[in-house]
Amino acid sequence: MKKLFYIKKILENGKIPSYLIIVVFVFVLAILQDYIYSRIQGTGFYLSESFLYNTFWTFFIPLTVFINRLIKIINPNREYRRLVYNLGIGITFSFLHLVLFTFLFVFVSSLIFTPAHRFSNIFNSALSNQFYIALLWYVIFPFVYISLRKTTEEATPYSEKIKFKIGSKIITVLTSSIQLISTEKPYSVVHTNDKKILDSKSLKEFGNKLDPSIFLRVHRSFIINSTFIKELKSRNNGDYEALLQNDEVIRLSRHYRDNWHQLLH
Repeated sequence: MKKLFYIKKILENGKIPSYLIIVVFVFVLAILQDYIYSRIQGTGFYLSESFLYNTFWTFFIPLTVFINRLIKIINPNREYRRLVYNLGIGITFSFLHLVLFTFLFVFVSSLIFTPAHRFSNIFNSALSNQFYIALLWYVIFPFVYISLRKTTEEATPYSEKIKFKIGSKIITVLTSSIQLISTEKPYSVVHTNDKKILDSKSLKEFGNKLDPSIFLRVHRSFIINSTFIKELKSRNNGDYEALLQNDEVIRLSRHYRDNWHQLLH
């Protein structure tokens, strides 16, 4: 009863990813289809063999979770890069999916079937019949996920104030007064118009709270408020330096060029 209660709570809270529900549904449907086909054609139906062959669908779950995390780490801003990125993910993960499925199929078949299935036969069969299914999923999913994530981010209102705990006090700082956020491990340093504040949040966490059209991650160690930039100066190597109103000189790294490229135009 406890397990049923927890399952019910998960469903009510919407914590089960939609792709997990889709994969489980298709897995069951595929086995049912095998059974219907065997009845119509008058052939034998073997649940173990049908179950094993349709494990193909279960690999969508861990690989989709991995892609989900990969997209959060690497999310190109430019459209053409995003298209190349999605296509690369689709092709790579489609082949990986087929290889993992084939390894599992051959390994299990060697334990329960005599003679065991050959790797080349199963891989070629999956490549011929199911590669397009994997490719469609792994190309479409990143595109849909990024689009939904972008829509959510655009709909997220960014706070005009941030609270910081300093000793036993909690102070409120206007985000418009923040000129720079830098790293001073294990802390981040928030530079306002008149003070510096140490905080345990990472630059990534600050980046999620602040408006990315104003607060730009320009270096692995810096987020700057673009409204406080007085001057940009080329370093003649592809990098630039930004002079802020508090006279801080910040290096703009080429690694984050997509974030600060707008400053040059």
